Amino acid sequence: MTPFALEPLFFERLLKEKVWGGHTLAKRFSLQPEFDGPLGETWELSDYPGEETTVRGGAHAGKSLRALMEEVPEVVLGNSQPSADGRFPLLVKFIDAGDDLSVQIHPPDGPKSPTGVGKTEAWYILDREPGAGVICGLKPGTSQEVFAAEAGDSRVRNHLAEIAVESGDCVMVPAGQTHAIRGGVVLCEVQQTSDVTYRMYDWDRLGLDGKPRETHLQQALEVVDFQLPPAIPYRATFGLARATGGLQNSVLVSCDYFRLEELRVGSVGGDLRGQGFAQTLSVLSGQGDVASLDNSFAPRELIPGDTLLLPGGLEGVRLCASSDQEPLSLLLGVAL
Repeated sequence: MTPFALEPLFFERLLKEKVWGGHTLAKRFSLQPEFDGPLGETWELSDYPGEETTVRGGAHAGKSLRALMEEVPEVVLGNSQPSADGRFPLLVKFIDAGDDLSVQIHPPDGPKSPTGVGKTEAWYILDREPGAGVICGLKPGTSQEVFAAEAGDSRVRNHLAEIAVESGDCVMVPAGQTHAIRGGVVLCEVQQTSDVTYRMYDWDRLGLDGKPRETHLQQALEVVDFQLPPAIPYRATFGLARATGGLQNSVLVSCDYFRLEELRVGSVGGDLRGQGFAQTLSVLSGQGDVASLDNSFAPRELIPGDTLLLPGGLEGVRLCASSDQEPLSLLLGVAL
């Protein structure tokens, strides 16, 4: 059997047309969707059934993440745990909210999810128009009875916690948290590998087909966690040492499924060790390259929007920014 070539895995992104999408992502990453409608999401790394991303370049070009998980799951995952249905546990996407997303909620793992897999997620805010924010949670003291009566129409707005965000903020969205991304926000999302969403209220708008989009009020109400407080945005904290150009990291959020860190590295470069866990890397800003620690694979260029998977069996990589003037900023997702 030919040894598995251990190297960072880049993927062909999947572009998703959404009624609430916009045009910011297409401009930001120089994308050309094949559809005429607004671009809402790009799925950068996915093992979701029927939506698996395919490796771009390198020794495994053309293989899907699903195929690699079937062939060498122990190499891909390392010490990371697969999802309850045996999939790669994390899905990474960029979201462009040209308009408000529906007021929605995701179920936890278990019987309240039709697949058995829940959806806890986290948002890293890339950009936002003046005044734009997110909804993440219910106002303290919200009555379960009153909310149930009003969640399916415009009255739900009276109970939603509006959260102000800035570029660089990170917001944790656990399963059971009522939420919506407001129009004008662009973000990177790291989540469990699930696409189960229960819509409560969709702002009385029509879908791309000209008909009202389906809502799932009863299923949504069954998974609302009224004990969850409204979200608090978190930001990376870097010391003055970043001026030396080496690699720095700052933990943003952590849960049972993943840990998110923001990385910054200058032109001096720095080593990122794998520690036995599968890791995702998304380039937020800057340019640079990712190289081998032992010359086992050729360096690959990194540009904004690139998302790559560092298999759990990979010892680590060396990251380096192209310029002294602009550090390479990345979002690291560690699959737990």
